[in-house]
Parts: sequence; structure tokens; C-alpha cells
Amino acid sequence: MKKQILTAIAVMASLCGYAQTKGTSALGFGVNVSTNKSESNSLTGVDQENKTRNFSLGYGFFVKDNAKLGIELNYGNTDNSYAGGSQTESKSYGANVTYQQYYPLIKTLYAYAGGRAGYGQTKQESFDEPTSNNVKGSQYTAGVYGGITWFISKRFAFETSLLSANASYSTYEQKISNAVVYENKQTNFNLSSDGFINNLGFKIYLLF
Repeated sequence: MKKQILTAIAVMASLCGYAQTKGTSALGFGVNVSTNKSESNSLTGVDQENKTRNFSLGYGFFVKDNAKLGIELNYGNTDNSYAGGSQTESKSYGANVTYQQYYPLIKTLYAYAGGRAGYGQTKQESFDEPTSNNVKGSQYTAGVYGGITWFISKRFAFETSLLSANASYSTYEQKISNAVVYENKQTNFNLSSDGFINNLGFKIYLLF
């Protein structure tokens, strides 16, 4: 009986901690897709459709138990279509360095808190003949965030972000018909909820 009890304890311990041990690698893929469409029957109303797609690919390594250091690549695309044929397309590219600390809640369910620093570029083009309107921007960010991770099995984990706070420094340049008309530099700080609360952003990890 004593041997059986010890075996059961060992199994439970492995269920609670096998995925977060030092030396584990995590390959992650994230997706955030949303579509908004507005229609108006008024003479002055403008019909608009907005489609946003954000993807991330990252690699993390548990430098110690329940602590992961990682790097993440991001790509985003946004399309805005308006009644009459006007269209705006925006693309973004970026990379982040991240650090996450995990805290056990119930069995394989963990809360996490982390920090990140990153760099990104954005390019926006408007197609409205006969003029063209192009905007280019660069952004440096640093922030903290937190959420929930479910280590589904020894090889897979599901993660969502619930709260984030970020500070950023951005530069933008706008050109109309290839002539620079506007340049801007700004700093921002924001506190926001995301993931389940706003837009179903999530990541899936392959552990090995």
C-alpha cells in the first residue's frame, strides 16, 4: 500500500510539473484574427469592412523550473475596404525578446507573468486613384503582461494573454504621391486587457 501511495504521488507531481522543468524547449505559434463590417442606409453613411490577421512564431527555453526565456517573430496584416472602391492595406513585422515566470494553480493549469522588449515596422498603403498615400513607421516597445497557460499534455500547451502594460517610442513618415508631407515622433503608455476578454488571441506550444 505504501508503495502504491508513493507511486500515485509521483504521478501527480509529474502531471503538475513535467512541462515546466529546466531544459525544456517550447516552439510556439500564435494567431489573432478578427473581422468587422459596418453598413449604413443613410445617404452620408459609409460602408466599411475591416479584416485583421496577426501571427506569431516563437521559441522558448526553460532556463530554470517554471521560468522561460524566449524570442518571438510577429507578422500582421490589416485590410480596410470602403464603399466606392477605396482600400487601405497595412502590414507589420516585428520581433520580441520575452521572459515568463509560471505559477501553479490547479494541476496542469498555470498563471504566468512576464516581460518583453521588441522592435517592429509598419507599412500602410492607400489605393485611391489618382493619388497614393503611404505611411511607414518604426516602433520600440517594452512592457509586462500576464495570463493563463494550460499544459494539456507532455507535448502540448495552450496559452492566452489577459492583461498587458506597454511603453513605446514610435516614428512615422507619411507620403502622398511620393512627397513627404508629415513626420511624427511619439511616446505612449497603455494598459489593456486582451486575449479572451477582447479578441480571442491565443498561442499553442509544442514542448520537447
